[in-house]
Amino acid sequence: MYIDPQIKTFIDGLVELGMPHPVDVGLEETRYGFSQLWQKVNPPIREGVTVTEIHIPGPAGDIRTKIYTPAGEGPFPVVAYFHGGGCCMMAPEDYAGTNTALAEDAGCVVVVPAYRLAPENPFPAPLEDCFTVFTWLQKNAAEIGGDKGYIAIAGDSGGGYLAAAVAQEAKREGAAQPLIQALIYPMIDMGGLPPSRIEETMFLDDRTLQWVIGMHVGAHRLNPRASPILEPDVSGLAPALIIAAQIDPLRDEGKAYASKLRNAGVPVHYQLYDGVVHGFFNMGGFCEQGNVALAQVADMLKKAFAVHRKSA
Repeated sequence: MYIDPQIKTFIDGLVELGMPHPVDVGLEETRYGFSQLWQKVNPPIREGVTVTEIHIPGPAGDIRTKIYTPAGEGPFPVVAYFHGGGCCMMAPEDYAGTNTALAEDAGCVVVVPAYRLAPENPFPAPLEDCFTVFTWLQKNAAEIGGDKGYIAIAGDSGGGYLAAAVAQEAKREGAAQPLIQALIYPMIDMGGLPPSRIEETMFLDDRTLQWVIGMHVGAHRLNPRASPILEPDVSGLAPALIIAAQIDPLRDEGKAYASKLRNAGVPVHYQLYDGVVHGFFNMGGFCEQGNVALAQVADMLKKAFAVHRKSA
């Protein structure tokens, strides 16, 4: 099996450090460890991007939300970015490099909510918070220098699940669809066990996935709001960009969801990156393929915003 040389060096370094399995060390230590790791491997923070913080009224109190605004004169298009971590860990600050790069390269305001985390706040709390932020932007984007007519959504891993679920929730609730949904190795089949869950164990394995799924959705694994791939009717959803990593237990469900959307008439671009592991999208500090994938998302966003402007 081909392994990207930069990824191999990274994995070899983790092996040399003798990092224990997340399930063995427990949630609090895993939260701290992954937060520190992500801040180290993220691409460099873009100094030209302004970072502010607001609080958006949510279903269980205010949702702390980071705002990343590019240089220039607004109003700007907006991307609601839902961070990864299996809905159990991580925070907007752990993605600062990614967030500033998206803001600058896509020329948009990037909005990253610190949604409630499981197990303290299990399903559907993370989804409710993210959907609330998305619909708030559709009405109030001007308050942060954004244009409410140009709203996209994106997310990685557990955040990819949230982005897919937000698009489906918008359809259920009669809200406008985002212009595009960028799903980066989305975690969208909480009840299944596709082959890649068994075959791929480098950096992320199914033992970890089952752990976080249990904390997040518990007995609700087969609820389509928890497993978007189980939603019977996905027609009419926003066009999708789905990015997958070859060495990733989530690889197969991302591909399956791309097929499901395509069969329902939803425009989909599916991109598999060879030789990389789960999480590579945020590893631009050392992984060039991570930077390429980030540039692909930024380019797709720019094109979606431009096409919408021409047709408006």
